[in-house]
Amino acid sequence: MKTVTFATKLPEDLTAILDDLCKRLGLKKNALVEAALREKIEELLDAHDLRQAIEQETRFHSWSSVRTELLRKLPARRRSTKSR
Repeated sequence: MKTVTFATKLPEDLTAILDDLCKRLGLKKNALVEAALREKIEELLDAHDLRQAIEQETRFHSWSSVRTELLRKLPARRRSTKSR
């Protein structure tokens, strides 16, 4: 995969925590930051998708209303044989 340089300023305390964690766990900073960024992006996208799904949610339909609507859409001939 092709890579590009991405630079950002971080608070000094966060940089110190990152340095310490990578030393203790034998991790590379780049790998840890990339994994954390990918995870955060996925989390944000999931939250966005959830908000959209909630906005598009339809009201609850009772079985009787669903059945009535389905029977209404069936051709008259099939309806008469199904209701027996």
